[in-house]
Formats: sequence, structure tokens, C-alpha cells
Amino acid sequence: MSLTQEEYRRCDATELANLIADRQIQAQEAIGAAFQAAWDTNGSINALIELYRDRLESPIPPSLGVWGGVPYAIKDIAHIEPGRHLEYGSRLGVGLSATQASHLLTRLSSLGLVAVGRTASSELAIAGVTETKAFGPTRTPWDLTRSAGGSSGGSAAAVAAGIVPVALGSDGGGSIRIPASCCGVIGLKPTRGRISAAPWADSLAGFASTFLLTRSVRDTVTALTALSGTVPGDHYPLEPFQAQSGDLPRLRIRLMTESPAGKNVDPQIVGATQKVARQLESLGHFVDEGHLSIDWEEFVVAMGTMWAANVGQMATGIAQRSGRAIDTEALERQTLTIVQEGIATKAQALLDAGQVFNRVNRSLGSFFGDFDILLTPTLGQLPPPIGRYDPEGELSAAEFFDSWSDVEGFLPLFNCSGQPAVSLPLGFSTDGLPIGIQVVGRYGDDATVLALAYQLERAIGIRIAPPTTGHDATSDWGKLNDR
Repeated sequence: MSLTQEEYRRCDATELANLIADRQIQAQEAIGAAFQAAWDTNGSINALIELYRDRLESPIPPSLGVWGGVPYAIKDIAHIEPGRHLEYGSRLGVGLSATQASHLLTRLSSLGLVAVGRTASSELAIAGVTETKAFGPTRTPWDLTRSAGGSSGGSAAAVAAGIVPVALGSDGGGSIRIPASCCGVIGLKPTRGRISAAPWADSLAGFASTFLLTRSVRDTVTALTALSGTVPGDHYPLEPFQAQSGDLPRLRIRLMTESPAGKNVDPQIVGATQKVARQLESLGHFVDEGHLSIDWEEFVVAMGTMWAANVGQMATGIAQRSGRAIDTEALERQTLTIVQEGIATKAQALLDAGQVFNRVNRSLGSFFGDFDILLTPTLGQLPPPIGRYDPEGELSAAEFFDSWSDVEGFLPLFNCSGQPAVSLPLGFSTDGLPIGIQVVGRYGDDATVLALAYQLERAIGIRIAPPTTGHDATSDWGKLNDR
């Protein structure tokens, strides 16, 4: 058979791998379809900042992996193949290359996945939108005036537009789930420690997780099964993930539509979340409503301290490798402000932040004492318009994160606690914008989260088919593609 572009873009990774395994198509044909999809759409959405042309020009060897020959893309932050560009979404890192393979990269290769390019990230993965001076704004395929979210905006947009069926992202405060909601795809933040960070240390005090954005729950389950597992020396060792078998029992589900940040939530998003709650009741689950009381101001100050220290260290290391100065010639002013704050952070401030995180985790542990699953909106607002992010801002880290808490207030608490949380594209606004619904489970219980996600996928249906975006001949795509 010959694979048309329409057929390719409808495929999830599992279906595409089955076509390759059954010899209905060749792996090289799937890679070629990914390149064609990039040429057709990337000029409009700016999801990919680099294509690996050698993947198109060299034969793809047979793979025994479950996704043998399936194309995917990698976020411009980590887990890049050694020798390929790794620039951290920043002018500070332009021209740098990865030097070391990670445990996760090895696992991804064992799945049979073939990296075809690098996706856009916000600068140093700080912002919840992907709009950088280095590479420009990344747009959701559903509305080109709105952001794809961040920091894994390029990965989510690439999956939503059908360039690749899966793409790698990372989540240190919502950076998988934000763009998953903005772009209408599936974004899981696994339990802390489920995916090994080896050979590096866990970043952001354990807040950060790395995983794939996908087009189907079955792909999410397949990926977590294959990629989970710990390496000796990991800080948070967990047993390998096993999907739940058999029928899903009746669950106790807590519905929460009030933001922990105390911000107003868009009524359309509240309505979409309540609709999903009613669907869960019709499936036999017990649903009640509740609210989580957290000292948001204390939490966001502690999170800002920790984030600033992390990106301060990150920027210092990148500057040492690139030979560039840490200034506004290399960093957006808003990033520079946070980096400078981080470089000046004292150890005592970090220890104080750790005490706040402990209080938050104890509160969340008690909060989850009498139910199995928390159901919330993923975002408090619809995808933000391009341009809301101000690269010339000079907010402190805490002020910056709080300024986005109307959008992101449902997310970072679960980075703090390490609990599994997935954004599912289960709603739409009256203007046709995707609305993500977040399902949060107890620590380590990724299996129940994904079993419920699969049940919702079957009951409600997930439509990942945004309007076709055309190629923009005036974009810098051709120049970037030659890198």
C-alpha cells in the first residue's frame, strides 16, 4: 500500500508500527511522510527548529522494537543524540551540541523510534509558552494566533499537526500538560522517579519528569511500559510500570474546578470539566466536589527560589561551553532576571523552600486520603494569545510564575508531590479550541490514571485533527532545515 499524508497524520505510533511490521509500508516511507508533513505545516506553527536530513537520506535499518521505524522528535533541552545540536531554546546555546547519551535516549532507541528532528522549547524551559528570540513563537495548530504552550510547545504542536505521532517533552511545572491542553494531545507527567534521569541528577528538586506527548492513550501506556525503570543511583527508585489488567473498579473521584492559585477559571473550561465528571458518574464511578487549600503565595515563592537556582546553574554551564556572556545579547531580559536571581540565591533560601515543599506534600497526602483520583481542568484559561509573554520583563521568578497562575494554577503542585497527572483532550470551546482535562492519581499509581484515561478515551472519544495549516514560504524554516 501507499501511505497518503492524510493516512499518515491519522496514525498513532502503534498503528504506524503495525503497518511497518506487516510490511504494508516501509520504515523509510514513514520517515518520508514525517518530512513531508513538516514541510506542509511547520512554516505556520514553528514546531520543529531542525530536521535531521540524514534520516531521510540514509536507509532505516530493521528494528525489533515495538515501534520499529516510527518517527519521533526530541525537545531542545536534553536527551539529544550526541553530536546533534542542543541549544536550550536560547541564543546563549546556539551552536552547541549534545555530548552524552542518556539512559532514556537508549530506551527510546530500543523501542525502535527514529528521531527526525528537534522541537522548539521556551528559553531554558522556563516559560509556559514557547516564544523565543532565538527561534520565534510556536503556535497551536488549532488557532495560529494562539500559543502552543510551553515549555514543550514544539513537541505538542508537532504531534497535534501530525508531523510525528509522538514527541519527547519535559514537565517541571506543567511543561508537558500545558502544551498538551493548548494543542489537544495527550500529555502525561509520570510519577517522580518512574523515568530515570541517568546519567544526570534529577533536576528542579525532583519536580521535573520527561516523557512523550502522544495521540492515543495506548501509545502513552506502551511508552511508559517500555521507558520506565530505574538505574542504580537514582534518587527515587520505583518498580517498572505495569498497566492495570482487567476491568476498572468503581473509583472515588474528587472534582475540583476552583484553582489552587485562587484565580478565576474560564467558564467554558469549568463546564467541560463538569461534563467529564458526569460522564464518569455514568460509567459507574463515585464523584464528589472538593477544594484544595494551599498557601499559594508561600508555595510560588519557594518554587521561584528553586527554579531560579536551577536555571542559574544551567545558564552558567551553557555559558561556559558556548563562551558567551550571560547578558541580554544571549538571554531574553526576563530570563536574565531569573538567572541572575538564581546565581545570587543562598543555600539557606533553598533549604527554606524545601520546608515549604514538605508542607505542600503533607497537605496533598492528607487531601488524597479518601479518594482515588482528582479531576481538574488542565489549564484555567484557553490557549493564551501569541504575545502575552513579555521577553523584556524583569519580574522575579516568583512574580513571573504567579503572573501565569491564572493559566497554570492547577499544575505545579503535582510536580512538587511527584504524583502522576495526565492532560486529556476531552473538550472544546465554542470557538473550537481544545480544552484539556487533568486526571491526577496517588503517588506511584500511574496504572489507575491511565486505565481511567483509556476508559474516558473510549467513552468520549479523542479527536486530534486540527485544521490543516499551510506552508508559509516567508518563514525561516528553509534556513533552519539546512542546519
